Amino acid sequence: VSLLAGASLAAGDRVQTGPQSSAALRFADGARVLLRPDSALRIERTVRLGLTWTVETRVTRLTPLGTPVVVQIPLLPGESITSSDLRAADGKVPVSLPPQSPSAEWTSVLPESRELALSAPAGKPWTEVWRVEPGPLWHVAPSGLPPVFAQDASGPRTLEYRPWPGEALTVAVSRPGSVVGQTLTIDQSVLRLTPGIRATDATLSVRLRTSRGDRETIVLPEGAELLAARVDGSQQPLRLEGRKLAVAVPPGAHVVEADWRQPGGVGLFLRAPALDLGAASVNSHVEFAVPPGRWTLLLGGRGMGPVVLFWSMLAVFALAALGLAKTGLTPLDWRRWLLLAVGLSQLSVPGAALVAGWFVAMGERGRRAPQGKRAFNFVQVALAAYAALAAALLFKAIAHGLLGSPDMQIAGNGSRADLLRWYVDRGGSVLPRPWVLSVPLGVYRAAMLLWALWLANSVLDWARWAWSRFGTGGLWRKD
Repeated sequence: VSLLAGASLAAGDRVQTGPQSSAALRFADGARVLLRPDSALRIERTVRLGLTWTVETRVTRLTPLGTPVVVQIPLLPGESITSSDLRAADGKVPVSLPPQSPSAEWTSVLPESRELALSAPAGKPWTEVWRVEPGPLWHVAPSGLPPVFAQDASGPRTLEYRPWPGEALTVAVSRPGSVVGQTLTIDQSVLRLTPGIRATDATLSVRLRTSRGDRETIVLPEGAELLAARVDGSQQPLRLEGRKLAVAVPPGAHVVEADWRQPGGVGLFLRAPALDLGAASVNSHVEFAVPPGRWTLLLGGRGMGPVVLFWSMLAVFALAALGLAKTGLTPLDWRRWLLLAVGLSQLSVPGAALVAGWFVAMGERGRRAPQGKRAFNFVQVALAAYAALAAALLFKAIAHGLLGSPDMQIAGNGSRADLLRWYVDRGGSVLPRPWVLSVPLGVYRAAMLLWALWLANSVLDWARWAWSRFGTGGLWRKD
């Protein structure tokens, strides 16, 4: 329909024309309308950009039924029809609508290209509607015509265009490049070390996830002898290639374990071996099994791990020894107080405080005697019982030092004297390398023997001093 005058139709006006002819009608207000039975068609092209580019074309009659329509519809550049009932020639497809058929449609394919061109020809008896549906594999950048509809939230992403005759649309199409990333993720690693006299046994457990069949390559320390390798608990017949252990893992989550023995046993300074997992890891655990017969002095390493609390407690004892020596109540200077505190450190803090308190109590007893018979005798009995308790505690400290194991008060991250644990939440491919400084237990026993000999020699002097303080003002009052 072409409007030849700018006026609108009057209400109630009727238009009639024959099915095979054109008519030009004049209305009451002077408007003229040219009616053409073959001009009221709408062509809808839906271009889907997926693994294969396809085009769905639908030709819809907008005029009343009863008139046959034959028209040549141009195809898009490179378009190939896949429908069996239509054949294209010279880039056009003949469309025939019988009198009672409202529409016709067909499907076709497009070759992949960097640019998609669409144009609406002028002077043709149809209007066009374009829809472009890019899949997730493609990025589109349209230009030349703004869309009238864009759907993104629900359903496939669709851009719809309704061009006027003569307008064109150019869509630049590109495939987004892949983002470089890792296909292997290490969720947890646990390294357990058991030092021996001449060698160290090690067990590594790695929990990982891989998005494709991959190889987990673990670089073991120098001189390591592989004992066993397992994937999800199943033994694998693997061997080392130099220092590398390559384990093939299928896609999914798995647990890879390896046992080996490396030269170098327990010594003065023991450090975890250099171990490379080949990929960045999280939740790294390192465990040391301290063998019997070792006295752990110091330890350290990256991450959250144990500490030796004995040295901080000894520092507190040193300050207390300095304070007690300043009181002048006892015959001990700060050096002797400190030596006494070293041996008493193997007792509990209340036990060590009771022994130190006995010296202070005896010093106060020598300064002044209690007034009154009952008070005096009560203090004498209490001091005698207190002396027996202090002697028992000293004997316990000697026995523990000579026969027991040193209590270095190791704590932190679930560690204890015979098992040391370190944890790093996020690290690189190389596992943390904590260290332990230890000496044979005989060194501790020898030190405690020297302390016991010093204590035995000092007790004689302390006993004479205590007896003189205990007898100040008499030993017992009868009246």
